[in-house]
Amino acid sequence: MAVEVKRKANENTYSLLRRFSDKVKKGRVLTLTKGNMYHAKKRNARQIKKDALRRKEYRAKREYLIKIGKISDEPTNTKFKKR
Repeated sequence: MAVEVKRKANENTYSLLRRFSDKVKKGRVLTLTKGNMYHAKKRNARQIKKDALRRKEYRAKREYLIKIGKISDEPTNTKFKKR
């Protein structure tokens, strides 16, 4: 996957750089690297169960607080206020 370019005799830096960038484009190095950069790993069963239990516990706690009147049942999103 590595791109290697050696300098030819009497070749200036700009043409060497141009040859290097052409090889990178033709070799699909950047597209493969960017694809791997945003690749998300699959979650394993233990993580899925752990997250589900955390959500279940959070919902139960929230329902209890609503029931005893500590918090209101209205949504708390203040980003979109009614005018």
